[in-house]
Amino acid sequence: MWDFFTGGTAPWFIVILGSMTAAWWEFRKLRYTKKQEFEKARYESKLTKFKETNEKLFTTTKAEVLAAIATLSIFKKDPELEKNTIDVLLSRLYTELDYDIINSILTTLIQDSDRNELLNIADGLQDINRSFFIKEAPMSQRISDLNAAIQKLEKSMTEFETNPGDYRNHVKTKGKENELETEIYLRNKDKLLQRYNDEFSELFAFQKYKTVWHKQVTADAYAMFMRKAHLANGSADLQMRLFQNDFNWVYMAEVSTTKTCIERSAFGYSFLVKVTMQDIIANATSFQKSQFFQCRFYRGTMHDIDFSNAKFNDTVFEEIEFTNCKFKVADFYSVKFINCKGLKQQDFEHALRFTDECIMPDDIVVEHNEQYQKRIAESAAAHQ
Repeated sequence: MWDFFTGGTAPWFIVILGSMTAAWWEFRKLRYTKKQEFEKARYESKLTKFKETNEKLFTTTKAEVLAAIATLSIFKKDPELEKNTIDVLLSRLYTELDYDIINSILTTLIQDSDRNELLNIADGLQDINRSFFIKEAPMSQRISDLNAAIQKLEKSMTEFETNPGDYRNHVKTKGKENELETEIYLRNKDKLLQRYNDEFSELFAFQKYKTVWHKQVTADAYAMFMRKAHLANGSADLQMRLFQNDFNWVYMAEVSTTKTCIERSAFGYSFLVKVTMQDIIANATSFQKSQFFQCRFYRGTMHDIDFSNAKFNDTVFEEIEFTNCKFKVADFYSVKFINCKGLKQQDFEHALRFTDECIMPDDIVVEHNEQYQKRIAESAAAHQ
């Protein structure tokens, strides 16, 4: 048999084997090419559907928007389009105030998200919230500019209607460019005034209440995703980094951070329930008129923090170094300050404690509510 391979037939065998190998290789290349073409066609079809859904997401018809969100919930499960889906939904949330649509977006964002995705979404919500906070000053300036323009326009209209000749002569003294501008204005003054008023009304409404709603929606959503991330793994590292964020009226519950940085932010009128903040760096932030239930602030520094008119129930401050912080007119129920530094008696002006279990900072005296009520009653009786 070996002679068959080594004899005169060997070249023929090699030729046949080579042809078979080449055919097999070409077949594999063809399969690979067909597979690539199929995958490309599949991806392009999917991408086309994704783009169509995005267009419907930004329509003004509520039913179409909700249907688009439902479709995007399917795309969110696709590894190829998951990040794009999250970005698109966050973009829609940026402009949305309808609670049905907001809840649908948040439900879709939470769906099938692991802990890292929840934290990434929370970061996106924090950025959106900050953008509304930063908008306040320029929006106020725009409103002021429009108001000044409207007043100037109304004054010009009154002067023209009172004495057109004098008004035109006055304009001519300012040069041809100003005269041409005035002629254009006179021909379109009613339309121009209407446009100014429309823009003023839109900006005024956005600044006065729509911005407030947007900030509250994003703040509550941020708190929700932080809670989900904490509950997903309570022992894992969880950082909170807020800078120029407006979290007024936020409801935050069951969140435990391992590192906390809060700067130049607002938590006024907020509710914090079972919130633990550790390794704290907090600066220039207000918690005025907020309520704290079963909260813990452990280790760190607080500088220029305003807790005035806040209510604390079963809350602990431990190993916190305070600088220029205020607890004026605050109410304390079973609150403990443990190994804290930097607080002064004047920081607790008109504050009251309602339970005997309160442990106040060293050398700080906070009047008990019963003593306060008795003192007020005696003072009133003395002046009768």
